[in-house]
Amino acid sequence: MGYLAFLKFSIYLVFLVNAGSWPFVWHLRVFWPIIVARLRFLLLRASLLFKSPSERKRIVAESVEALCPVGANPFELVTVYRRWASIDDVDMFGIHLSNSSYAKALDSARLRVMWKAFPAWSVSRGVIALGATHYHFIREIPCFARYEVRISIAAWDQKWVYVVARYVTPPKRRRTDKATANGALTTHNQSPADSDTDISPPSHSSLNGTATSNTNGFISETDKLEKTLTEALAATNKRSRTPIVEPDGSVLHCIAVSQLCFKQGRISVPPALALACEGFCNPPPCPVDPSAEPGSVPIKYSASNPPPHWAKVRDMRVPPTGSMKRFKEFLAGGWKTSAEETGDKWWEEALSGPIEERRKKNLEVLHALRTGMEGVRVLY
Repeated sequence: MGYLAFLKFSIYLVFLVNAGSWPFVWHLRVFWPIIVARLRFLLLRASLLFKSPSERKRIVAESVEALCPVGANPFELVTVYRRWASIDDVDMFGIHLSNSSYAKALDSARLRVMWKAFPAWSVSRGVIALGATHYHFIREIPCFARYEVRISIAAWDQKWVYVVARYVTPPKRRRTDKATANGALTTHNQSPADSDTDISPPSHSSLNGTATSNTNGFISETDKLEKTLTEALAATNKRSRTPIVEPDGSVLHCIAVSQLCFKQGRISVPPALALACEGFCNPPPCPVDPSAEPGSVPIKYSASNPPPHWAKVRDMRVPPTGSMKRFKEFLAGGWKTSAEETGDKWWEEALSGPIEERRKKNLEVLHALRTGMEGVRVLY
């Protein structure tokens, strides 16, 4: 092989191994869920070409409604985004994932969870603006290692919604068996799907790596977000190499907290309103089938068994009484007028009770993080 041939081969090789950093690759990776969704809607509209206008609007609206997570608990919805530490993502020494690559992966993961959790909001052309992101690096991710970004909603206030991302490397079979033997592994109805993105069942750990059963029989994570943060800080302070292990045997490498705001034009929309309009709600108070035996699992809310507030949402959004235009007007300020005239804040009622209690407890931890970072501004 001559000098020029070797040089050409080297250039091609460098170009190939850095394929993840080619122009527009980042944009394609981040916006891929939106691109796929737009193509599906275009195909749907094309298939309805010979339908009447009213029928087309109704079918399109129902297709959006079918995507909404009706009856879901916002704290139990976990989105999993899968990546691997490629050469163009590692540091200059090629040892482990570069710190900047955590942010690059989170960009893609964050948009996926926003689209999966808020499909109607996305179709209404609403914006979810990023206000801040805080990272806590715990343990490096080696080069070529496969890892997951598990994202869940942690809390919200009147303006901000806080989303927690956990970077983990999936367990090897030996580690999983060991965790099961030690009683540290919870059972799951399914493993993460084979695709890059997965909406996991409520039994998946989202905030603190533990899962418990409440008195109603539902599986949910415990409401102590500070446990994870305490373990992470302790591992850092002690410079310990002992890994922080998730319930499924995965190793925790990093925690990221994102602070997001819902915007319709220049209007900030309360996160509780956006959540309720997607179908998130409390479980039924005591919805046990009368013919069922005592101790039976309560019937959950779903699209076929919607929560009480869902009729109001559909009335705004689905023809013949509603439309996406009417829904956008409601989000852009109509909710204020409605609350003042009727005094009915149904979106807060939908997320009251145990969800409100959980929100307040998690918010104490997250507000402490936010105020601490804001306090740093005055140090210099």
